[in-house]
Amino acid sequence: MCGIVGVIDPAIIDKDKAALLDVLESVIISRGPDSSGRYIEGAVAMGMRRLSVIDPVHGDQPFFSPGDQAVVFQNGEIYNHAILRSELAKAGYLFRTASDTEVLAQGYAAWGLNGLLARIDGMYAIAILDRRSGELHLARDRFGEKPLYYAFVPGRFAYGSDLRVLAAIPWVDETLDGVSLQRYLALHYVPGDRTILKAVRRLLPGETLSFNIGTATLCRRIYYRPPLGKQPRTSDDELAQRLEHAVTSRLVSDKPVGVFLSGGLDSSIIATLAARQMPAIDTFSMGFEYASHDESEYAALLARHIGSRHHHFRFDADAFASLLPRVAAALDEPLGDQAMLPLYWLCHEARKHVTVVLSGEGADEIFGGYGYYAPYAPSALLRDRLKGWLRGRSRGELPRRLLDNPSPVTPSGFPLLTDQGDRFRLLGTPEATDAWEHAFVAWLDLAGTPLQRSMAADLGTWLPDDLLVKFDRMAMAHSLEGRAPYLQPELVELGMARLPDRQHMSGRLSKVALRRVAARWLPPEIGARRKQGFVLPAARWVEQWIVAQGGVAAYLEHMTIAELDRDALAALINSDLAQGVKRERLLFALIMLIEWHRHFRDRVADLRRRIHPLVA
Repeated sequence: MCGIVGVIDPAIIDKDKAALLDVLESVIISRGPDSSGRYIEGAVAMGMRRLSVIDPVHGDQPFFSPGDQAVVFQNGEIYNHAILRSELAKAGYLFRTASDTEVLAQGYAAWGLNGLLARIDGMYAIAILDRRSGELHLARDRFGEKPLYYAFVPGRFAYGSDLRVLAAIPWVDETLDGVSLQRYLALHYVPGDRTILKAVRRLLPGETLSFNIGTATLCRRIYYRPPLGKQPRTSDDELAQRLEHAVTSRLVSDKPVGVFLSGGLDSSIIATLAARQMPAIDTFSMGFEYASHDESEYAALLARHIGSRHHHFRFDADAFASLLPRVAAALDEPLGDQAMLPLYWLCHEARKHVTVVLSGEGADEIFGGYGYYAPYAPSALLRDRLKGWLRGRSRGELPRRLLDNPSPVTPSGFPLLTDQGDRFRLLGTPEATDAWEHAFVAWLDLAGTPLQRSMAADLGTWLPDDLLVKFDRMAMAHSLEGRAPYLQPELVELGMARLPDRQHMSGRLSKVALRRVAARWLPPEIGARRKQGFVLPAARWVEQWIVAQGGVAAYLEHMTIAELDRDALAALINSDLAQGVKRERLLFALIMLIEWHRHFRDRVADLRRRIHPLVA
């Protein structure tokens, strides 16, 4: 696990390129505290920081393909690197290390970019400089586990694992993006290829970008999207085998590995299968002071069942108040997910024992775990059609927009934080759409059923742009590598396209097939439980936070986001406080946006002062 950065700028001399990389690499040092590496040639300056997990002694980057044609950096892990290494060795390619990044270098020489990406199973952000063709290739993993941002102005290009790397460069405009603000206020995250900055874009999951240094032109291409529609059906035995392979493949490491164990179905499966490969593996759980939000007794039960070394922690109001500003400072772009705070603490504690941790992200999206999918389940659709027939009309049309639908939900059914009126009052700008949204909806329309469409909508937004951002940023803030076994590509495709709807949801039961297979391994007290979710009892804590800041007016007096209407924001918050905090998700998202921007602005201003003499 690492962080990568790069700048292509003919105006910067070599001495200043090295100094520029020094500053930019300092932004991502928590991603890679163990070592650094760089490559400077002509207009190109590429760098990285490394967290040593695979081949700690010999795995420093960059790696070079035969004849030094390609220079390769990566942030991530290639889980099937040993299999690919064997295939390449049989073809005559020589290796000097056990590093997975060296496999990328040799694989690029053997198969080219497309062939390499088709073969690798991993989480990654890859940068490959092809010295022969004069192109820089960037690629992001299939489901968006690792971040990769870029900025481009005529004759200049930059990329990095952290948004602040790009924002620090003087020729990158710091203006906030209006469309992204609209979406954040509705969703508490920014989806798609936009970022919170107008001048910075992110690579989408399963996307490549090639920059031709000679012509200074860009080419973006989607190389992977999960298949939708009907596919050949699967069996319970195949699903069990895929689950076992997914977990086992994510255990490959030369450093200690643990598991985040909530006590729910998804993490319990991972912990159980991991413990079969690594007896007495470390497991970590977080509990809460209110029983309605606390799953810790089930985590402890499962830990006893598998014989893990279990570490349990409890989160309360004091932890909320103390961690909120630290979490905001750790974010490179705003995120309003309440679970970030206990996750930040859990990562801090886990890092005392392990370097790698497995978690259950992705299971709900690919196996049908969210309650708001229920209207799209077969039994609900049948009732809908019957009611429509009796009333002489058909069932309502599925959501066609990301935000602007007849009901305040996304295409997955995920409930929005705000309506159009709220967003217009806060920003004073009308709703807007873009090319990414149109392409996203067109992909959803390939779905075979409304339920598959709903799950795909979350797989393309909620998962990469909220859950995986949260997991990556909180883990990397503590130099902890997070892995998501459910995102093994064949397992995702099996869950999304090879299970009929009734194996996802039946009546009030979610994740039908996953629960049935899990019964092979889990105690019935775990496998039969309904989904609880990692949600904080935050209403009281949000109110206490605002009071501790001196009240609404005092808190907003120093708000640094000019795009938000201060009076409208104050009116919204005061109205909700008067009702006893009914919109805690929205209030928390607003607080995180305000706190993020304060830390972001100050950090970027300091970085720019250091970089300005180096970049004309």
